[in-house]
Amino acid sequence: MWLVNTGWTGGPFGEGSRMPIAATRALLRAALDGDLDGVEYRTDEVFGFEVPVAVPEVDSKLLDPRSTWADPDAYDRKAAELAGMFRSNFEKFTADGSTLAAAGPRL
Repeated sequence: MWLVNTGWTGGPFGEGSRMPIAATRALLRAALDGDLDGVEYRTDEVFGFEVPVAVPEVDSKLLDPRSTWADPDAYDRKAAELAGMFRSNFEKFTADGSTLAAAGPRL
């Protein structure tokens, strides 16, 4: 399964910009063609998912959202806020002993 950012990069609406369509297409092409099999990945510190370090035809900066924000601290605050929203939503799945919540954000 692949999660592809087709939304904003470099900040929230009004500060950042839309993800370049060429990058989105290159990411999808690489995933579908198997070009991401066996490449180097990093683990996102907040959400815990694996992110390729490099993808052909994609600016590597786009693969590290924090690096696209002018204010990295603002990114950290937004990431923590989003992680909290995910954790709050996952709480409704823990009553039955589900492990879904354990797969959520790490912050």
